[in-house]
Amino acid sequence: MLNLINYYTTKLMDYNKIYIVIFIVFFTISCDNENYYDIEIIRFEKKFYNSDENELDNLILKYPFLFPSQFSKSIWINKINDSVENDLYNYSLMEFKDYDFNSSKVKSIFNNATNILENFKTPKLITLISKSDFNDRIIYTGPYLFVSLNLYFGSNFYENTPNYLSQKMNKLFIPNDIAFKISEKYVKVKDDRTLLSKIIQYGKILYLNKLLNNEEEDWVIFNTSPNKMKWTNDNEFEIWSYFVENEFFFNTNIDLRSRFISLSPYSKFNLDIDKESPGAIGRWLGYKIVNSYMNNNKASLNELLDLDHYTIFKNSKYKPFK
Repeated sequence: MLNLINYYTTKLMDYNKIYIVIFIVFFTISCDNENYYDIEIIRFEKKFYNSDENELDNLILKYPFLFPSQFSKSIWINKINDSVENDLYNYSLMEFKDYDFNSSKVKSIFNNATNILENFKTPKLITLISKSDFNDRIIYTGPYLFVSLNLYFGSNFYENTPNYLSQKMNKLFIPNDIAFKISEKYVKVKDDRTLLSKIIQYGKILYLNKLLNNEEEDWVIFNTSPNKMKWTNDNEFEIWSYFVENEFFFNTNIDLRSRFISLSPYSKFNLDIDKESPGAIGRWLGYKIVNSYMNNNKASLNELLDLDHYTIFKNSKYKPFK
């Protein structure tokens, strides 16, 4: 009898331990997410393409920033009734049927921005169908963040778009594109024509991008593929040496920006290995320099954002090993 009591007592203690572990895990998860407030999502495309003339008047009053005053109401009515626009809208209903704009990843980005950026307030996220180009598929103004759904239908939808662009036109990239646009807003553009100025400008943007979206894969953040990301990391010393030996950093030739800063299928070293490289490799190099600066200097994020490119470059101590 005594052995039986001891057996059940031991079992009860084991169960209590399990309950305690479950409670701790649940409590920890709750604490981690306690600041992850729901984002206000406005599905504007649904309101717009389903509105009649009276409802359109209400939309114009409620969202005047989406209806430039130089356009008459008839323009918007024609847009509502346009067959191509309606095809895009209907496709968006299918493509984004189960998409969660309030995902933990997007909430985390806004939460991180609130914690590290001065005067940042979570914007209202407004989805729409627009005629924006690739670079403006997401627009961040401060109070609002606009997402053009028709530019995230997946690469197969954009048959006439170069593959290096269309592969990014997938809803997988929406969270990081949000982080990038916020980061871009906080980095000042310097009036300097050297390649180094642009390299450090994008280095700051991508450094901040990684802070905001800190669990994302590097190949997503650097707008490339897993294979090309590996190639870049494997050839870090050679990439750095190429820029140094060719004295590119203080060169003002505008052609260098298209070769190493602009989005492209690959960077143009004018070597046989070009097609193995990702486009805009100068942005990645800028991140490596900025990251090295922050690792070797006691500087706050705000100080980094205000620093000139030359000071960052000189004090970064960036020099990859072969």
